[in-house]
Amino acid sequence: MRLLAPLALLFMGGCPESGGNQVVSVSFNALVNGEVAACGEEVMVGVGNEVAELADARIFISTLQFRNAETGEWVDVDLSQNEWQTGGIALLDFEDGTAACADSGTAEMNRVVTGQIIEGEYDSFRYDVGVPFEDNHLDSASAPAPLNSPGMFWTWQGGYKFVRVDFAVDTVVRSRWNVHVGSGGCASDAPTTAPTEECVLPNRATVRLNDFPLEGGRIEVELSELVATADLGQNTEESPPGCMSAPADGADCLPTFSALGLSIDSGACVDNCDGQRLFDPIVAAAAE
Repeated sequence: MRLLAPLALLFMGGCPESGGNQVVSVSFNALVNGEVAACGEEVMVGVGNEVAELADARIFISTLQFRNAETGEWVDVDLSQNEWQTGGIALLDFEDGTAACADSGTAEMNRVVTGQIIEGEYDSFRYDVGVPFEDNHLDSASAPAPLNSPGMFWTWQGGYKFVRVDFAVDTVVRSRWNVHVGSGGCASDAPTTAPTEECVLPNRATVRLNDFPLEGGRIEVELSELVATADLGQNTEESPPGCMSAPADGADCLPTFSALGLSIDSGACVDNCDGQRLFDPIVAAAAE
């Protein structure tokens, strides 16, 4: 397994622009067992150290905010509108469509979220993992990018896959262990009909990174945490391989929801999702 160098994965604030705003660029570095995640690389994951390859790695985040150090107020990041961002939603894409990722992935990648924020001093950062309810049940065929991304949508009723991290597991017959996190218990008349009320299990995690400034840090996403205590050699009977965020998945989803700080029973944060282990802030001053 080769160790790839981070590709200038920094988190930095730019110079103030007209109107009292400053540029924000948020970068994420996806890892598996501490090494940069890459399609085609063999890794050992799960409680049984199963040999596997990354087969997909995409995550929706939304409602990005920084906390003003003086007032304590959480201030929205106004995201730039491009092929990876629309409204307050951004798609992180860590796979390149090669090797095992060719089954569902794409060649294009995105590790950076960009926007503007009101000029000021900021000391913490937070965002949701997922798509807000009001955007979660669109028609993906006509939705703006990146909400039209192939493989990141279930149905109008179920909505989007907030997290898609798949592994091709090297068993006797090569199989997949898929982590697909999205809302559950969504009620409507049919799969092709969007619900009018929030789903019973929202399954949106809120990530809060304290002592994280506007400049000088990055965020590392340790994908192996999603399956750290999962047995990738086993699967709940009569259920799809891995975690599909459905009650039928049973214990298969417990490791994933724990890594996100979510309750599998309510779909809400446990203790504000403070126990999440997927996103790790790296601040330059601390690293030195």
